Amino acid sequence: SYQYPPITLTGSVRDDIVFIDPVIGVGEFALSDHRSSQPTLSEFLRLVSDAYVAGMIAGKSGFSHLHMGDGSRGFELIRRALDESELPARVFHPTHINRRKALFAEALKLSERGVPMDVTAFPADDDSYSAAESIERWIKAGCDLNNLTCSSDGAGCLPVFDEHGHMTHMDIGQPVTLIETLAELLEAGLPLERVLPVFTSNPARIAGLTRKGRIEVGLDADLVVLSPNHLVISVLSRGQWMMRDKQLLRRGTFEGSSA
Repeated sequence: SYQYPPITLTGSVRDDIVFIDPVIGVGEFALSDHRSSQPTLSEFLRLVSDAYVAGMIAGKSGFSHLHMGDGSRGFELIRRALDESELPARVFHPTHINRRKALFAEALKLSERGVPMDVTAFPADDDSYSAAESIERWIKAGCDLNNLTCSSDGAGCLPVFDEHGHMTHMDIGQPVTLIETLAELLEAGLPLERVLPVFTSNPARIAGLTRKGRIEVGLDADLVVLSPNHLVISVLSRGQWMMRDKQLLRRGTFEGSSA
């Protein structure tokens, strides 16, 4: 959830990460957003440090995935946290950095301090960049591509607000935007081996998912096969075919039947 203190299962962020295997960090915690809890620097530092220390104890990432809103403060709390604490830059992972062009420019500057960033593949407008354009701009700026990830906000809510903070309508994040973004980059002439890690090994490394993101003996066999025109034709998940040669073989619980 966006809020502070975050909702936990055990009563504390540390205990959740240490004792519950699937819990690997904190997120999405909202900053510079009218829907956030408007955390103070002390509250923010306590949250991020609890996740970081718990990650060290449990052998997990312990990172904090940070929802960046449209507020004018931008990355202020993250900059102050880096300036006024001993927390390493790698534990901060801001997302939606392409939602405003000014925020993206700020992200490029902050990335020089080693903060990994995440662009979101949602529709762009006049004041934002698409995920593909953001990745190209990141490369042209000479930023470390190992510190960039791309997410879809997978099936998450995408509310649209007016200037008074009233929600005008609700959109839904579509996971297919990831493969569409990759295809756009490839069609622009960028080599697959250059941009693919933004979608695969970079997120796995930052999240501490040691069995994901790479093709290697003993790891989870998660593979996506693309056609020459960058369409998904086969999907293998943990060694099991989900789709093969454009034929869907398995459906999720709530996806209905082939009929």
